[in-house]
Amino acid sequence: MNIKNSEKKDMETLRIIAEFVVEEYRFMRTFSSAVKKIYGEDSKRYISAYTYHENKVRELMEKFDLKLGFFDGWEYDEGLPVTPLNVDEFDVSNQLIVEQTIEPTVITSEGNIIRIGTVSLSRKEIYEVNKKLEDNE
Repeated sequence: MNIKNSEKKDMETLRIIAEFVVEEYRFMRTFSSAVKKIYGEDSKRYISAYTYHENKVRELMEKFDLKLGFFDGWEYDEGLPVTPLNVDEFDVSNQLIVEQTIEPTVITSEGNIIRIGTVSLSRKEIYEVNKKLEDNE
């Protein structure tokens, strides 16, 4: 097998792992949200299992030299490695902020983008007002 085929297979493997990691992230967000609705000892057990699972996924990602990129609170520009779901809702003159990461970007430690993330955007002034309200709660 020549080097180019080997690199191509390695990149394809990383893309498959990145897809898995993003699906895992989405599931973990849903699981975490559900556990917050449980009270008592059951809640503690599920939170413990969640933490263990999260640590194992993080260890496996490190073995493949991958990390997740979150851009919440960043000023949006077209150079960010994300796909905005709602960019068409805004005027070109609006200053936009990444309001929420829907799916994280998967990046190697060298900065190579393996999988582009998905985000929702907000106008900067609305985002800042909402953040102040959250901080005061």
